[in-house]
Amino acid sequence: MKLLTRISLSYIAFSFIAFVIGGVIFSNVIRSIFYTQIDDNLRTEKLLIEEQINYSDSLPDFRLVFGHLIEVTVFNAPCKKYESIKDTLLFNKKKSELLPYRQLVAKNTSLHQRGYLIRIFMPIDETETLIKTIIIALTLFFLALLALLIYVNYFISRSVWNPFYRTLESLTRYDISRSTPLLLQDSKISEFKQLNKTLDHMSKKLQQDYRSLKEFNENASHEIQTPLAIIKSKLELLVQNEALNGDQMRIINSVFEATNRMSKLNQGLLLISKIDNNQFPIAEKINFRLLIEKSLEHFEELISLKKICVTVSFSQSIEREMNRSLAEILISNLLSNAIRHNIEEGEIQVLMDAENLTISNTGHPLTLPPNELFERFRKSDRNSDSAGLGLAIVKRILHIYNYPIDYTVDGSIHQLKISFNNRN
Repeated sequence: MKLLTRISLSYIAFSFIAFVIGGVIFSNVIRSIFYTQIDDNLRTEKLLIEEQINYSDSLPDFRLVFGHLIEVTVFNAPCKKYESIKDTLLFNKKKSELLPYRQLVAKNTSLHQRGYLIRIFMPIDETETLIKTIIIALTLFFLALLALLIYVNYFISRSVWNPFYRTLESLTRYDISRSTPLLLQDSKISEFKQLNKTLDHMSKKLQQDYRSLKEFNENASHEIQTPLAIIKSKLELLVQNEALNGDQMRIINSVFEATNRMSKLNQGLLLISKIDNNQFPIAEKINFRLLIEKSLEHFEELISLKKICVTVSFSQSIEREMNRSLAEILISNLLSNAIRHNIEEGEIQVLMDAENLTISNTGHPLTLPPNELFERFRKSDRNSDSAGLGLAIVKRILHIYNYPIDYTVDGSIHQLKISFNNRN
């Protein structure tokens, strides 16, 4: 959800709650004002009727005087003083329905010690209609005002937050592997100025650290490979020495194997570092069918040595935009993994359709959780000669292009499946 949408929704929610609460309070206030006025009129009429009872021997038809129903009953005995005002319903013969009335009931004793009962019925249906009309009109006015405020608030917020979105856009385009600085537009808002200043400082520090790390990796790789190459060449010369006995040859072979593993480890770590640093930017359309066929030719000798049966099925060829070097490393590592972790006289099955590439192979049971297969230096105990970086490199490459990879195992069958259409 976008920031402006979230602000607008919050504004609408709080405004609606305020409107409901305010509407209830306003309607009660309006109703109270009208009913207070009605009650005052009822009391005024009651006082006029009481004066007529006290100072006149005859009582006129008060309905003709005040225009609504009034009932006055005079008793020969005194009455206890009493007064109440409440709502009631009376049947209206003209409209043939029950209508709301405001009723005043009063008892008292006149100056002549005669009790009397006054009942005044004032119709309030028109008052209720007027109250409803006022409330509806004010509701419509408030909703129109609320819509206008939301509209104005949205465009004001959009204008205020525009520097923030420009900064986000600059951050999205920013590439640390390039030498171009982070270009941020100036803002008149102090907080955004501080944000841009902090981001600019951070980007310069990141570029400096990136260059330092890149130089360190390249220098370290070069400095390590050079003595390793010298060690390997010296060991090859020693192996050719016919004066060495069996124990000496075994020691030299052990050192030679350790040197090879160290060289592969160094190359693998350097490759992962280059992938993470996005040092393979150039992309071209890769035909994975041709790439797999070519890689299988390279592994043909190793496949024959382990007597592995390879089955290939291409219903369709997958073509995707990728860096060619990374695509070759991806397929090579997948096939190498399937061969290295296979058993003697085992099987490899390569399946490809329009969207998926599946490589299955026979192998020994796993000695580690499946979810750890793509981590660095995680490998089966049965394959101690492996550096444990092959699948980690595969995962890094696929992560660049947002292609998911899944691993499943069913008994002795291990399967790796890459989906070339399900981009996360």
